[in-house]
Amino acid sequence: MNSTAIASVTYDEDGGYSIRECKTIRTGTSAYNGTGGDKALGKLASFLRKKQIETVVLSIHTPCFFPLDTVFPKNISDTTFDSHCRAEAGFLLSKPGEYMHDNIPYTLNSQQQPVRKHLVFYYPDALFGIVRHRLRAFCSISNATLYLKPIIRSVAATFQPFVLLEIEHEYATFSAGSNGELEHFSYWRLNHQNDAEYFVLRELMTNPQYKQRPIYITGNLALDKPLAEQISDAAGTTLSPLNLVNLYAMENNVRSSCSLPIELKALSAAFINLYDKKTS
Repeated sequence: MNSTAIASVTYDEDGGYSIRECKTIRTGTSAYNGTGGDKALGKLASFLRKKQIETVVLSIHTPCFFPLDTVFPKNISDTTFDSHCRAEAGFLLSKPGEYMHDNIPYTLNSQQQPVRKHLVFYYPDALFGIVRHRLRAFCSISNATLYLKPIIRSVAATFQPFVLLEIEHEYATFSAGSNGELEHFSYWRLNHQNDAEYFVLRELMTNPQYKQRPIYITGNLALDKPLAEQISDAAGTTLSPLNLVNLYAMENNVRSSCSLPIELKALSAAFINLYDKKTS
């Protein structure tokens, strides 16, 4: 990634959610991880100081990640859950110690179930470690996460049925949920952009009930309008570009529409961090 987006969101009972900042800086993780990392992060730090941003949520689009559906006992401690995730990593990855993990629980079919299915994301720790280490001199990091988790949760937080397609150059994901929870997730590696059309159409044919839901689309390859139109026409349904400003009727106090994929990654991280504080 060659760019970094910074977003700031506030909330009040009368006015709802408001976007106070949404800015893209032309320096990203590829620069942070290189020999000029200090200079690149200095550029980011300068912006944070200028805007008096002292605490950040770090959301990174890593070069790769590995999703895994797995089942754990429903009522376990965070420490035990973490141990289970690390044990699973030992079966999935050749160097499990070099990876971090995040998770999203799937919806429960019954409260009497003794176990619960989770979607676990494994992603390289090296880049997060470098950025965290270098940013600590400039600001406090309240949380760090793979970018996909807050994006999915931002749509789920509407508590409405949804389908979310994310199409990147290397992969595509399909998420479906309702009532604030995740029901289904699929992930595919792409060799060609036409692969995305094939996988998405197959998913909708296998699960036709999802065609009745709002289908949101995001990702860098989703900016290719002909591809999105091909998928929409072939599926016989409408694909709506994901826009959190519209989804939550946010007051937008910046020049940007905050709808580009990189902006959505930052905005969703800021939104979910605030949402969790508001609902806890």
